[in-house]
Amino acid sequence: MFDEKKINFNHIKSFKSNNKKVDNFFYTVSDILIENALDQIKINKNSKILEIGSRNNIFEKKIRSKGIEHKFYQTTISEKILLKNNYRLVANSYDQTFKKNIFDVCFCLFSLNSCKNIPLAFENIYNILKVNGLFLSVFPSDECFKEFRLYFTDFFKPYKNYSFNPVLDIQTLGNLCSASGFKNVIVDKEEFNFKIFKPEDTWNFIRHIGESNYLSNRKEFKIKKSLYLKFYEKYKKEINKGNLNKNTLSIYFLIGKK
Repeated sequence: MFDEKKINFNHIKSFKSNNKKVDNFFYTVSDILIENALDQIKINKNSKILEIGSRNNIFEKKIRSKGIEHKFYQTTISEKILLKNNYRLVANSYDQTFKKNIFDVCFCLFSLNSCKNIPLAFENIYNILKVNGLFLSVFPSDECFKEFRLYFTDFFKPYKNYSFNPVLDIQTLGNLCSASGFKNVIVDKEEFNFKIFKPEDTWNFIRHIGESNYLSNRKEFKIKKSLYLKFYEKYKKEINKGNLNKNTLSIYFLIGKK
C-alpha cells in the first residue's frame, strides 16, 4: 500500500527544507505537544524522552528551549537525516528498538501515519514507556487541506483516491491507541489557517513538511500536461479572487497514558 522509498524521500526532503512556513508550523506543533506533556507529567534531569521518526531538529530545539534537564533520544528512518542529537539511531516505528519500560515520555510528529503497521507501532511504544509514561503524537486529520482536496477532486474527478495519503478518523485513532493498552486516551482536532498566494504554495508546503503522496499506486492516476496547466490556471484565478487563498491545516493531537 505504501511506497517505503517515497516515505524515506519525504523525510529527507523535510530535513533539507528551508521553508519558513513549514518550520514555523513544526515549532508551533512541537510547543503544543510539549506543553500538553508538562501539564500531565513532571520532567526532570532523570527523565528519558524519545521522539520517534524525527525528520528535522526542530522538536529538539523546542524542548531544549524550555530549559528542562532531561535525557533526549531520537529515532529517524534514514541515515541521511543528520540530527544534531548524539542519542539518535535509524529505526522503523514498528520495530521493537528499545528495551521495555525505559522512557517517561514518547513524542511523534506525523511519522506514524505512514507506518505500515500502526497497531504494532502503538504496542511497541506502550512497551518502551514506564508505568504512567505518556505518549503524545500528531496525525493529519481527515479534513487536512480540505479546500485544496475538494477543488482537486472536483476538477479531475478521479474514480479512486490515488492522489492523497489515507488518514485515520478520530474514533479509529483513539480505539487503536486504547487497544494497545493506553488509558485516558484523548484525541483532539486542531485547525490552523494556511494562506497561499499561488498554487505551488500548497503542494510545496505538503512536500516540505514530508507528507507528499506515498501511495504505492499513486502513478496509476496520470494527468496530461495540458490538463494540469488548465487546472493550474483555474486554481490560480480562484486564489487571486480570494476564494481559495486559504487552506485548513487540520490535525489530530493524541495523548495516551500507560
